[in-house]
Amino acid sequence: MSNSAMFIVEVDAFEGETASIRVTDADGAPLRAVYCIARRDDASGVLHFVDYGYTSISEAREAWPEAQ
Repeated sequence: MSNSAMFIVEVDAFEGETASIRVTDADGAPLRAVYCIARRDDASGVLHFVDYGYTSISEAREAWPEAQ
């Protein structure tokens, strides 16, 4: 991975037939979403998370002001 642009990604809960994503706070209470910081892999185009679990977009922006 290079030093390509970083992005704030909103991750919401998902329940599918073969996989799911559960989004909760530290006490296990459901959250609508969490915000993660990702960097795009120049070769594959895939976003890879480099930091996880901010509970608001403003919290993620404060921690990573360079992320788009």
